[in-house]
Amino acid sequence: MNEPVTVAPSSWDCFTSDAFAGQVTLVTGAAGGMGREVARAFHQLGARVWLSDLDADALKATAAEIAMPGGPEPVVCPADVADAAAVAELYRRIDAEHGRVDNVVSCAAVITAESALDMTPEHWERVLRINLVGTFTVLQEAVRRMTAQGSGQIVAVASDAGKRGGGGLVADAAYAASKAGVLSLVKSLAREFAGTGVRINALTPGPTDTPMHGGLSTDLKERIGAGLPIGRMGHPRDMAAAILFLCSPAATFVYGASLNVDGGAMFE
Repeated sequence: MNEPVTVAPSSWDCFTSDAFAGQVTLVTGAAGGMGREVARAFHQLGARVWLSDLDADALKATAAEIAMPGGPEPVVCPADVADAAAVAELYRRIDAEHGRVDNVVSCAAVITAESALDMTPEHWERVLRINLVGTFTVLQEAVRRMTAQGSGQIVAVASDAGKRGGGGLVADAAYAASKAGVLSLVKSLAREFAGTGVRINALTPGPTDTPMHGGLSTDLKERIGAGLPIGRMGHPRDMAAAILFLCSPAATFVYGASLNVDGGAMFE
């Protein structure tokens, strides 16, 4: 039997360096992990990137890390997605600066791993407030603007836990329920706003090596990766490359979809 082939993280080298030139792009959850990599990808391809998250210092670190000489400077705009007024103010700033928004990627989320029997109502409400209500608020403001301008791309990051449930070492029932809600939200918005020029899709990552999983040991991460058909956990670059595709002209017929990027964890 042949030795398993090592599959490197995805790349966006197939895109031209100006693929998203001048496009105003908002990334929530951009302080680290997947959101930071998504912001890097759009920035490298010419977009005018707005970075949002709760942690202002981490956002500044993202901006410094992804900045390129001669390119548009990433804009740091801290906001709590669970606060509707803060999200509205974030969009008002984008309106004042650009008068439009072309791409919105909703990455902001919290992940928890707690037994359902130990879960408090406060825990449940916090996870849903950030992951589901926060995503709705970000998407609502995006759709409001994009329908008015007649174009735009939205990607909401869900999770494979939203399709197959949580309750394991990585995600609990609250997280899984919130991400299932995100998947249904995307389908609902896509159906309601079909024909407006706005494309709305979801990304469904499998197990991905990000700071959100920082509590997992190296050994456990390796075992999780070995259990996937591809033989490794996902990398933030894998998710960023898929999101670029969903926001590109190559995906104009992809609509209301949930794109599994999971190394084969779920064969459908």
